[in-house]
Amino acid sequence: MPALLRDLIDDLSAGVARGALRVFFRDVEVVGRERLPRGVPLLVIANHVNNLIDPMVIMAFIGRRPRFLAKSTLWRHPVVAPLLVMSGAVPVYRHSDGEPVARNFETFARCREMLAGGATVALFPEGTSHNEPGPTPLKTGAARIALETEARHGRLGLRIVPVGIVYEDKQRFRSRVLVQVGDAIDPGPEQARYASEPRVAVRALTARIASGLEAVTTPFASWEEARLIDRAVDLAIDGDPHALPLSRRWALWRAFVGHHAALARTDPPRALRLVTALRAYDDARRALGVSERDVALPPPHARALRVRGALEWAAMLPGVLLNWVPYRLPGWLADRLTHTPDEPATYMVLASLLLFPAWWAMEAAIAARLGGPVAAAAVLVLAPLLGYVALCIDDRRRFRPRPASTDLAERAALSGARAALSEQIRDVVTAGP
Repeated sequence: MPALLRDLIDDLSAGVARGALRVFFRDVEVVGRERLPRGVPLLVIANHVNNLIDPMVIMAFIGRRPRFLAKSTLWRHPVVAPLLVMSGAVPVYRHSDGEPVARNFETFARCREMLAGGATVALFPEGTSHNEPGPTPLKTGAARIALETEARHGRLGLRIVPVGIVYEDKQRFRSRVLVQVGDAIDPGPEQARYASEPRVAVRALTARIASGLEAVTTPFASWEEARLIDRAVDLAIDGDPHALPLSRRWALWRAFVGHHAALARTDPPRALRLVTALRAYDDARRALGVSERDVALPPPHARALRVRGALEWAAMLPGVLLNWVPYRLPGWLADRLTHTPDEPATYMVLASLLLFPAWWAMEAAIAARLGGPVAAAAVLVLAPLLGYVALCIDDRRRFRPRPASTDLAERAALSGARAALSEQIRDVVTAGP
């Protein structure tokens, strides 16, 4: 394929992915993009917890046009296969899929050629998409590709760049995502040992890659721990918990994990009491059916809220009417097609990329029949624009404190417990270990 056409397709693919993800997520935060080395081949490695959304995030937001390694069975998917071909992806053959793994020699050779030519190659060294709260053990493929490339093509200055993708709630529409680029890894130390001790060198480099990936991903050992640590962070800050940038929340997660581990070593009873109190508070909050924002912020005046709500609905109504069907269908399809927790976002985004343009085209055709070309053009402009306005208004509505609807005495007791616990949590999160 001519280089100019390849660049055009890459730019188009990245633009479509960026637009789709900017709608699906209400905020995409990218940190550390300046750490990407220039002028050398790059092997980008990332955690893999959200199916096809993960490569879309990397393609759209890290500022490079990588060639992805993807499982070979995706080339049989009628919707995904054209996207893989268009993006220049390379198939990986897995024994668990019943594929001929010997063909991976060809895959690795192709990766080496691309890297030797100065390209960027991206892969997910965990081997498969999963639903664990933190990284899972890595396969050795990334280390073998890096070491074998320089062994065969000389010192190219190749660097391995870990990218952590942190989702606020990967299954929920209009949640947030944080993309963190870690420090580049120079495989030089392992390269010196590769000729004489290839297995030792591969294992050593894989361990360094794992450490680099752990430094930019979530630090949770279980989903229960993730829930409690996230609640601890809510208690450690002043004001609206949802106003905290996801990058800052991630930093506080890691701070709490580290400092609580230190506390558990120096004062185990206090560490246990803190976790017990945190769990009791969160259970009580959930039993009352209130959000952390409802407890942290003063409740709004019910009458003012009703007036504001009516005005917001009036502003949202045109966008809702023009987009209701394609807005609802992706979620309905995801509910029926999903088998694992890492799949819903993929189905919703892919379905939306097909359904929204088709729906707008149909509305424009109806408008053209009723009002001519000007009406059709107006629909094509207003349908996406008013739909996005409705989404933004709905975001504000969903993240606003609600009037107190629970027993006032229980609400007051919960607020008191929150205030007392906040001081303890703040000491752990913000103090030095």
